[in-house]
Amino acid sequence: MAPKKRWFILLATIVLVIPAFFLIGWPREYPKEYGVTWSSPYAWDLGLNPNDGLRQVLDDLGVRRFRIPAYWTDIEREQGKYDFTILREQLDMIAERKGNVILAVGSRLPRWPECWVPDWAMQVDPATRRVVQLAYLQKTYEMFKDHPSITGWQVENEANFTLYVYCKGLDKKLVLEELRYVRGEEAKRKDPRPVYTTDSGELSLWVDWAGEVDGLGVSLYRAVMNPWFGVIKYWFVPPWTYSRKAWLAGFFVHPIFVSEFQMEPWSDHPLQNTSLDDQYQTLSIDQMRKNFTYAKRVEMPAVDFWGAEWWLWMRDNKGNPEFWNEAKRFFGENRLP
Repeated sequence: MAPKKRWFILLATIVLVIPAFFLIGWPREYPKEYGVTWSSPYAWDLGLNPNDGLRQVLDDLGVRRFRIPAYWTDIEREQGKYDFTILREQLDMIAERKGNVILAVGSRLPRWPECWVPDWAMQVDPATRRVVQLAYLQKTYEMFKDHPSITGWQVENEANFTLYVYCKGLDKKLVLEELRYVRGEEAKRKDPRPVYTTDSGELSLWVDWAGEVDGLGVSLYRAVMNPWFGVIKYWFVPPWTYSRKAWLAGFFVHPIFVSEFQMEPWSDHPLQNTSLDDQYQTLSIDQMRKNFTYAKRVEMPAVDFWGAEWWLWMRDNKGNPEFWNEAKRFFGENRLP
């Protein structure tokens, strides 16, 4: 066989096999843990009481797995003056119900604007910025290292994904310092807990932090709004695409779980300022049900949903309880034994 023909066959095989590996499969459901991210600033923005809202997520929805961000902007409003009151109340509330928490620390954390840096820390020089950010992280770790609710830590959120968001003063060197501090402290314990970070589910290879973390959380979105193309629904991406990508990346970092599964509308504006008709374009009740089914078919050990504050806001502020009730049904039916 001529060399050119062999190369052509090899190239054609690669072109066919790679898409087949990621796209061909059969839907199956996999048991896993389900949880939510709970953000106090986002709850406040929606006009909700964050502690009362969390209590309802615990007691009415029955959620027991949480990702809770420890926002630097709320903890250290003035340099050297730390206030952990609300965070402690929330962790205590979860512990009382035998729930568990991945506590997220750092300057880039879930929810807009993503860069959670106190105003005073934005004014200091780069060298001082590193010192004060590490001081906040260390203080937070020391405060909650023995809290019974905490089963893991997340250091920063999608820190390497800067396509849409860049947080001034945050670079890979600083993230590594944070990761190594928390992992180093955990290594001293009899029961060391995993230390994670997160990455974009669709626009990353998931291996950037290999060797520096004990696992990785990734995002998963099913419908987004694009300024040029309008609503884009990823109906063509099956759940096993994420599972197989996790299998490949798992040779370098493991376990990989979904830390941010879309379960609220996508908008370029605050949802409280977006019409319900526009919101329903990316998350109607029908889309929510499809998303829940999709989540059950992703072969990963855990899925944390994004949008519990919005479900509550829709129920209490917009008179529409169907999203909350659908979540209640899902969590009631899908608890691990």
